[in-house]
Amino acid sequence: MDDEHFGSCLRRAREDRALTLGDVSASTKVPRSALERLESGKLAGLPAPVFVRGFIRSYARAVGLVETRPLSLFDRALNAENEAERVKSVSPVVDPVLAGGIPDEDDTGRRRGLGLAVFVLILVLIATITLSLLLRRPPQSGEGLSWRRSTATGAIAQVAAGDSSPRRLPG
Repeated sequence: MDDEHFGSCLRRAREDRALTLGDVSASTKVPRSALERLESGKLAGLPAPVFVRGFIRSYARAVGLVETRPLSLFDRALNAENEAERVKSVSPVVDPVLAGGIPDEDDTGRRRGLGLAVFVLILVLIATITLSLLLRRPPQSGEGLSWRRSTATGAIAQVAAGDSSPRRLPG
């Protein structure tokens, strides 16, 4: 009897007194459909728990049953259902796309387009830098390294020729 639910407890008491659901419905003023749901023991389709407790009390009194047993069974069933809903609501729901499981086709296309755009941008940047270095105007005569190079070459030639007198280099 440990797996007994509140509805079977009420039904057994009603059948022991040889009453029909219509008789109980008439004496309790509870609709027959609600009494049928109570006897089935399924909480789905029943009104709010406060009303169901009232129905169970009325039903138990109508069949001559102490109301504490069916009420405690109802409370246990209600707590079990609430706990099951709480566990279900607490369980994390992981989107496979976010978890990296199934790639979204739109995201794949966007990523591919973004990668292509970055590649083209880098290619244009490299081409611009290369062309700017190649097409740069050469320095005019007397500017830059060409003047110092000729002076340094002359100084090396003087030392090689044996001219050891110190000379001042212009510049």
